[in-house]
Amino acid sequence: MIPLGLHSHYSLLRSPTSCDALCRQARQLGYRTIGLTDINNLYGLWDFVNGCDRYAIRPIIGAELRSNGERAFFLVKSSQGYTNLCRIITGIHQDNTPLHSLPEKRLQGLVLLSDHKKLLTRWQEMELDIGAAIIGRPDQQGSELRNHARLLNIPAMIVADTYILTRNEKRTLQILRAIAGNCSLSRLPADQQMNTGKQLLSPGEYEQRYRIWPELLRNTRAIAERCEFHGPKFGLVPPPYKNLGNQDADHLLRRAALAGARQRYGSPLPKKVMKRLNHELQIIASMGFSSYFLVVRDIVRPVSRTCGRGSGAASLVAYCLAITNVCPIRHNLYFERFLNPGRTDAPDIDIDFAWDERDQVLASVFSTYKNHCAMVSNMVTMQPRKAIRETARVFGLPAAEINTITRRLSGFRFQRDTGDDLHAQLRATARLRNCSFAPPWPEILARAQELIDIPATLSVHPGGIIITPRPITDYVPVQQAAKGVPIIQWDKDGAEQAGLVKIDLLGNRSLGVIRDALIQVRATGVHIDEHSWRPEEDAKTRQLVKKGLTMGCFYIESPAMRILQKKAGRGDFEHLVIHSSIIRPAANDCIRTYLRRLHGEKWQPLHPLIADILSETYGIMVYQEDVSRVAVQLGFSPAQGDRLRKIMSKKDKDGQLADFRDRFFQAAAEKKLSQKEAEGIWQMMLSFAGYSFCKPHSASYARVSFQAAWLKAHYPAEFMAAVISNQGGFYSTFAYVSEARRMGLRILPPDVNRSEIAWRGHGRELQVGLMAIAGLSETTRNRILQERNMEGDVKKFASLLDFLQRVHPADDEARALIHAGALDGLVEKPANRSQMLYQLAQWQQSRSLAINRLFPPSAVPPPALPGQHQVERLRNEYRVLGFLCHTHPICLFDQQRQRLGTILARDLDKFAGSREKIPFLGWPITAKIVGTKTGQPMEFLTFEDETGQVECTLFPRTYQRHCHLLHTGAPLLLTGTVEQDFGALSFTVTHIAPVPVTGKRHKEKPDYHQSSETRDTIA
Repeated sequence: MIPLGLHSHYSLLRSPTSCDALCRQARQLGYRTIGLTDINNLYGLWDFVNGCDRYAIRPIIGAELRSNGERAFFLVKSSQGYTNLCRIITGIHQDNTPLHSLPEKRLQGLVLLSDHKKLLTRWQEMELDIGAAIIGRPDQQGSELRNHARLLNIPAMIVADTYILTRNEKRTLQILRAIAGNCSLSRLPADQQMNTGKQLLSPGEYEQRYRIWPELLRNTRAIAERCEFHGPKFGLVPPPYKNLGNQDADHLLRRAALAGARQRYGSPLPKKVMKRLNHELQIIASMGFSSYFLVVRDIVRPVSRTCGRGSGAASLVAYCLAITNVCPIRHNLYFERFLNPGRTDAPDIDIDFAWDERDQVLASVFSTYKNHCAMVSNMVTMQPRKAIRETARVFGLPAAEINTITRRLSGFRFQRDTGDDLHAQLRATARLRNCSFAPPWPEILARAQELIDIPATLSVHPGGIIITPRPITDYVPVQQAAKGVPIIQWDKDGAEQAGLVKIDLLGNRSLGVIRDALIQVRATGVHIDEHSWRPEEDAKTRQLVKKGLTMGCFYIESPAMRILQKKAGRGDFEHLVIHSSIIRPAANDCIRTYLRRLHGEKWQPLHPLIADILSETYGIMVYQEDVSRVAVQLGFSPAQGDRLRKIMSKKDKDGQLADFRDRFFQAAAEKKLSQKEAEGIWQMMLSFAGYSFCKPHSASYARVSFQAAWLKAHYPAEFMAAVISNQGGFYSTFAYVSEARRMGLRILPPDVNRSEIAWRGHGRELQVGLMAIAGLSETTRNRILQERNMEGDVKKFASLLDFLQRVHPADDEARALIHAGALDGLVEKPANRSQMLYQLAQWQQSRSLAINRLFPPSAVPPPALPGQHQVERLRNEYRVLGFLCHTHPICLFDQQRQRLGTILARDLDKFAGSREKIPFLGWPITAKIVGTKTGQPMEFLTFEDETGQVECTLFPRTYQRHCHLLHTGAPLLLTGTVEQDFGALSFTVTHIAPVPVTGKRHKEKPDYHQSSETRDTIA
């Protein structure tokens, strides 16, 4: 017996079974050949092929196709059949192509199995390779189909049509079907309650079940034997270059690279450049990648600002083609990290574009390579939060009860290797300690645990795009993503295994920041020649980077990065490249070693063999390619070294680290390294077991970082305006406004007569943009500007009534504009917002009364209403803007600070190392939950006041006690000690409390925070 028609969890929300589990179970049951047919897709093709290879099983590739009420199992016999299947699946996703309408030529190379009599009749007339699919137990329906097959003179065979491996998975499958049907388990249709239990049986059980129809078993084996296709073998498939003319791609690339090199380095070219260029061009040509470089060049060429990054930035050819922007020779970038003759997988070049220009770039690529390109997909799997929410929902729990649990799960990760189930791990989570988890929650959590990591839907990869020589559907099925772009049915790992060469075209908000800041600077009459712009050589910029004053600057603005900059005390480009890569998970020990050596500690290389390789990084492995280069130095080939690097970074899921460890120690022994020396090198390599950068990527990022830092150092208002307008930094608008105020910038509130939609900076002033006003629609924002700039003339709004009559904002929009202060300039000073709201109500009433009148009623002056109380005024401003323009909201707590004797952020350095418990009142800005080496949660937070920011550490015990107070958005009273490490300050928190509110309100000077309601609303 050969089981056909098997399904995995890639039949989305129809099976909980992974391809690996399916192959493992099949092997245990004694099968040597199995056929996977997921519904209308080949999502799991490569997982299936890899699983079959792992368990020594012969794979049969296929898909169950469903369209317009028709169903059939398509099995692939040959490469032609595979191509046809890809095209058919694509057609079903594009226009729901009926199976009976498929032309004969499209069905060649396939075995077609169906229980649909009309389909079988039609296909038999076309003389195709078909069979009647007997599904389920021998019954009346199966007998009728068997007789119909005899009439058509076609074989009938068994199709297992399985969705689960054991009966225990039946309940999980029912939950998946309820999730897919958006209904509760009690409302799941009866047929889905009963018919979801098809499990994979042993060969003996199938033989026993079908003993009355023995020919079915023979026919099934015969069909399976005809399916000789076991997976596509394309080799590397780089994109084709269209504009070759009479030249080949190698020759054209050489010409283009030499021309670009002369622009970069002058003429004649230096010998070092020429030698490196020839070396790279030879490797690129030998691997068939010349067309790839030319295609990427043409994509990049029309765009003014890009950042070529990743390992491709190590290529001098890419630099000469202006694909990348850092010189590989000057910065000693290792080309073999990108391409080496032994590399069998497909490398890619990553290109960043300004975030709001990227869709236009993609549209151009789709237009140029129509039907030959699509984006890579990304399989979205259920993570704990979604699994718990969806399971609780199908159990019938109300949304409010579900939210009490799920809203506290941000950042939670289920750890499978701890031995504790999901319920136990949640009960041990500090933020959930007050949750009782009363029934039915234990069962819900047990079921939710079974859903974790099951694929739920297909989405779009952040930037990967595939361009192929033949139509892309010859290689892989294509479907339309929700956002309207075509995507292939494989993720990046599947595309890589297939040999499809990916180009990453990504959006980067910081490129938009730099672009917009430069536009504002040039609008003031200042000319900046970007061709000669060397921000990394500017002394003022280096000082800013050295001190970690880089909030808003691309990649170097996170708390961890700014602390590292302060500790290192280096502001040059070379050290920033190191810092951009060394600050990675699992590298804490390396960072401390680096800092000690940086500040003068004597050190010796781990071994003389690798001394030169690691000399520029103080004997420490910092970059991904350091793993490869050290391995090569010990006797590995470049390909083997790169393979080890991939295993270390966990990108190669099939890599066996233990095997490479043995090989590594054997090579080290052959090079006369001691066991201790080899172990030291190996342990340093293990710090790359996670996310890390290669040096060319870090160098590319550092260049963008320096451009941003230069703008912040020299044009702070224009820079901060661009940062906030592009809305993509590490921090909130609130935090950036605070930073701007600390830099000495004056924050001008929004003004309908002055503000643009985006923020604008000039000199020492930062004008809030209309985009900052919550609830103000894009339509109304545009109408404000259109009315103000009619026919090219500036026609400012003369009064509140003039504004209302010309713009016609909705009621909630007008109120938001008033509360934000955007209409203050249209009334007498000081603006009385109570009167403005009265005038708004009067205008609304008069507009409704004017409908049936020839002349509208005249406006009546507003009565002498008292102005809003200052607390109410600030509360409303904060509600619509998310910040206060004229002050930091922490200043409203001055009375409490004086009474409690809290210390300002700028004065904390006076207490460094004293171990004295210091009170500090701070506003939370960012937070990051991490785990200790023993798995206990702790948290790093950034708090601020009007004088500065404070990096705070909550160790596990403090975190357990106080985590329920965090993430409320309200200011908190922190008590702790000030620590100093390599000159950088941090605050170790020992106690946290809400801001105490006491005292009485004084008429002459109101206390703004006499109630928790006021405090919480402002916060």
